[in-house]
Amino acid sequence: MVHIAGTNGKGSVSAAISSILAQSGYKVGMNISPHLEKINERIVIDGTSCSDEFIGEFAYEIKQAAHREQVDLSFHEVITALAFLGLREAGVDWGVIEVGLGGRLDASNVISRPAVTAIVTISFDHQHILGNSLAEIASEKAGIIKAGVPLITGMVPIEADRVISNSARAVPHYKFGRDYDARPLESSGYNRFEYWGKDFFPGSSSSFEFESALPGQHQGHNLAVAATMGLVVGCSKAACKRGIEEVFWPGRLEIISHKSGELVLDCAHNPAGIETFISFLKARAAQNIDLTFGVLDTKNWREMVRMLRPYVGSWRIIAPESERALPLEALKQEITVSGTGINVECYGKDYERCLRDLFEVAERGVAYVTGSMYMVGRLRNMLSIPERPIWKRRIQANDVL
Repeated sequence: MVHIAGTNGKGSVSAAISSILAQSGYKVGMNISPHLEKINERIVIDGTSCSDEFIGEFAYEIKQAAHREQVDLSFHEVITALAFLGLREAGVDWGVIEVGLGGRLDASNVISRPAVTAIVTISFDHQHILGNSLAEIASEKAGIIKAGVPLITGMVPIEADRVISNSARAVPHYKFGRDYDARPLESSGYNRFEYWGKDFFPGSSSSFEFESALPGQHQGHNLAVAATMGLVVGCSKAACKRGIEEVFWPGRLEIISHKSGELVLDCAHNPAGIETFISFLKARAAQNIDLTFGVLDTKNWREMVRMLRPYVGSWRIIAPESERALPLEALKQEITVSGTGINVECYGKDYERCLRDLFEVAERGVAYVTGSMYMVGRLRNMLSIPERPIWKRRIQANDVL
């Protein structure tokens, strides 16, 4: 088992380490949350989302067990139990498990002896549950650390690093920037990196170049976390390189070509995600963009709007498909609070009209969509994009890099 926590990036890392393990010849199952378009995406086997029949079969068993034991289960607990049961029955060699929320009290933390754990990033999100300081949030996420099990941490703030390092005193702990890194090769553009890591095994060089399959310079960091996890559990550098170069992860700065323009879909649903989205805009020298945006009322949406405001020329706001969707009047008021003449188009929940307008923008330039996964997933579903595997399994991978 592989267990992965973090505020942002843990989904990308989960997909990438799954791809690395698959390139090593293993049958891999992955459990993530939340889903983008349909619940089936939460359980992936050999790179493909599970079927409705798969969910139905094991959900029935869990319902019977819950009734027998007279316990009430939350939605996340049901899905986690379903994933564990389903992956076992599918006969996977490796299970890659993403933490749903926090870590210490997450349903997935019943894993007693993972092969490796990772905490990808620490930033503010879900403060009402995890705490109001980075130290408190880090303490919750550090709850997945197990004695003697290697821990990989990504780029985390000093305040959070102190807490995690204190919890990890009895485990092999590999830190981004100290024990491994991914350096952008600017001469080759923003999607090529050089991975460097300590010699995890004697006599083995841990340096190689790779081309990120996922847009955004931040993915160099995420893919380096995944590569380090792969090396620590014994995967070859060749498998790590192929795995991170071939992984697919939808809805994360996903670029969809449309006639002479593009539609960019991204699930930046908290300030840290918006910061990454803005870095992507800067790398493209994008200004006065046409942005479709929707957010939940549980997020720090005022800060998200403040960060986005200097880069947006035209706002399109739409309500995510959730009972927690922020009312659009409140969102519009926050967008326009800085002055008059700001162009804001409200769509309510009229996704069809919004998509038609997005296509018109994409025909002559670039249309951007960011915010809630519930919003991005709904729009992506309406685009009828053919499903493609998140990773591909290599039956034999004996080559050495």
